[in-house]
This record gives sequence, structure tokens and C-alpha cells, in this order.
Amino acid sequence: MTLARIGETLAPLALLSVGMQLRLDTVRQHARALALGLGYKLVLAPALVVVVLWALDAAPGTTAHVSVIEAAMPPMIGASIVAAQANLAPRLVSTMIGLGIPIGLATATGWTWVFGVVGV
Repeated sequence: MTLARIGETLAPLALLSVGMQLRLDTVRQHARALALGLGYKLVLAPALVVVVLWALDAAPGTTAHVSVIEAAMPPMIGASIVAAQANLAPRLVSTMIGLGIPIGLATATGWTWVFGVVGV
């Protein structure tokens, strides 16, 4: 019971940690890398899933819907922590997560709407 309560703090602490590392000057410095990474993750990947589902004439349903939404999810906190610990451009990684989460909320909502319009 005690360990479960402590474990519940993991996600909020990870989000806080990434948010505290977010620097706006890094956005200007890494604008191209951010645009490429977030563009792929939040726009291109879900678009490819929609196109593949449409091309395969997939039956509309929960599986297809979840596939599109999962492809539209923002970058992962866990992956960013591992990348930062491995010293793989930690400022870029934290900025990508810090921007990707709020932008991802909007794009995932948009992809849900597109999914409904396309009717895959």
C-alpha cells in the first residue's frame, strides 16, 4: 500500500522535472530539430496510420481508432529521461517533451476529429 502511494508520484514528478528544464532560448536554438521531431511524431506518423488504414479498407472500430490515437501521442517522458541520462542533447530532449505534451494534446484531438471525418 505504501509503495503504491509512492509510485503514484512518479508521473507528476517526471513531468515537473522535464518542465523545470524547459528553456525558451532552446526553442530558438533547436527550432529545426524540434520541428522535424515533433512534426514526425505528431503529424506525419498519425497521417501514415490513417492512410494505411484507409488503403487497407480497415473496418472502422476501436482497434483502428486506438491505432491512430496512439500514433498521435506526444513523445514519451521515459524515453526523454533515458536520453537525457545518456547525454543525448538533454536540452533538446527536455524541450521536445516540454513542447510536445501540450501540442500533442491539440494534435491528438485533431486526429480524433480527422479519424471521424475520414471514417476509417
